Amino acid sequence: MRQLIKNATVIDGRGSNAFKSDILINNQVITDISPFITTVVDHVINADGAFVTPGFIDVHSHTDLATFLPQGFKPKIMQGITTELVGLCGLGVSPLLKELQAEHRKRLIIGNPTIDWDWDDFPSYTSALEQQGLEVNVSAFLPHGLLRYQICGNSSIPMNKNQRMKLAQLTNEALGAGARGVSLGLIYHPALFSDRDELLTVAQVAAKHQKPIVVHMRSESDQILEALQEMIALSEQAGCQLHISHLKLIGRRNAGKLSSLLSLIERYQISFDQYPYHYGSTTLFSILPPALIRAYAPDELMEKLHTSTVRRQVHDWLSERILPQASEPWDNLPALVGWENILICEVESQEAQKWVGISIAECAQQTDQHPVDFALDLLIRERGNVRMIDYFMDEALVEQILQHPQGMVGSDTLLGGRLHPRVSGSFPRIINQFVTQRKLLSLEQAVRKMTALSAETFSLHKRGKLAPGYYADIAMFGADFSDHATIEQPERYATGLHNLWVNGQQKVVQGKYMNTRSGQILLAKSGNNGV
Repeated sequence: MRQLIKNATVIDGRGSNAFKSDILINNQVITDISPFITTVVDHVINADGAFVTPGFIDVHSHTDLATFLPQGFKPKIMQGITTELVGLCGLGVSPLLKELQAEHRKRLIIGNPTIDWDWDDFPSYTSALEQQGLEVNVSAFLPHGLLRYQICGNSSIPMNKNQRMKLAQLTNEALGAGARGVSLGLIYHPALFSDRDELLTVAQVAAKHQKPIVVHMRSESDQILEALQEMIALSEQAGCQLHISHLKLIGRRNAGKLSSLLSLIERYQISFDQYPYHYGSTTLFSILPPALIRAYAPDELMEKLHTSTVRRQVHDWLSERILPQASEPWDNLPALVGWENILICEVESQEAQKWVGISIAECAQQTDQHPVDFALDLLIRERGNVRMIDYFMDEALVEQILQHPQGMVGSDTLLGGRLHPRVSGSFPRIINQFVTQRKLLSLEQAVRKMTALSAETFSLHKRGKLAPGYYADIAMFGADFSDHATIEQPERYATGLHNLWVNGQQKVVQGKYMNTRSGQILLAKSGNNGV
């Protein structure tokens, strides 16, 4: 089908100035961008001067299972997103042997909806997505944490030579099958036990396939510079591309490190992503020190947290009477940001729902407990399945990072429970808050961060730009394009998106969400640009 977008204010993704033009779409592909196109077409859409850009690319999302959920990708689609990268932070759903899936799913940070997993390797996972039908394009990274769990289980012992050979084999298979790269989540169990030899193994296989490693670093706070230097040294030795996930600085005492952090990023030309909020969301389990997690398997640890000896140790760790060793950094969130800045946003049981949306400091006050004891009791009752929102740094630092030219945008979407506002608001928030209101970026610069820069960084073939021959992933929005999600009402969708095309088919028509499923699995070929 031929479609013609007339009278558009085109921002093509390259960062160059907007211009007035028409856009001709033939089936999945843009075939012409010129003023006054007169070709006979099946359908004409009058933009009436609205902005027309490439569809946005979310380079950091945990929507690995979203296509199987009733709401699907709707919160993302209403932001103008047409492509999602998943399998980040070393977390994900594939590859994993079927006999290990039940245990893994009990503690799946990205959410565990009650669906059957009809896959055990990367090809069968992508096949399941295709059979379900995709609303947006999806490209998946290979989660290193899954591989370690498959090989070592919950063991904290470093991999031996044979285990590293198995790791290399599994990495090679998934990258050869089209995984976009390897993701590392070095604060999460069991990946936090990985030593340099193990990480070098996966990085070298990534280099062989000419694919990146994408890293949630060991520290985003007191030892962030050391953590970044660790990854720089690793990527340089392996010869692979390095990308840093959700760049941030946790804790006011670390704010002064931003200049040094950005200097390292510039010196080594490292790409990174961020979400436009000064508060994040992850598992409450991550407040526990790595030394404690190393000592006990997860289920055993839940039992040990009952004992006075271990509980005293946790009190000492979280109050910084015990400090982490340099070789095992840890983001001690309670000490860094305070219990008043850690809110419960997801629990497993109905009984604990009353704590959702409340800070741990307030919860502890209501139950006449110390915040450490309340947090541990909640983790025990919920079997570790508690998610939090944490206010980690001043918004001024978010703005400084956002203005850096090597950064792009990722929502870090986690589904389930009370959502973080970033799930529904990240991309329009940048345009509304940081372009229109604060004028920190031009609209052209912001769009480049959301489109072409992302596509170029991750070799998304013929995506991220408005140009003849590129896929027709297109967003159209007005000057009123804005986010509305808040901590209190996180599910309020963005407004101002007029139309959205995914591979040439309209997913949003005059602001109305449609049920079309024209997304594609974007497999990454080894050694060249992915398809």
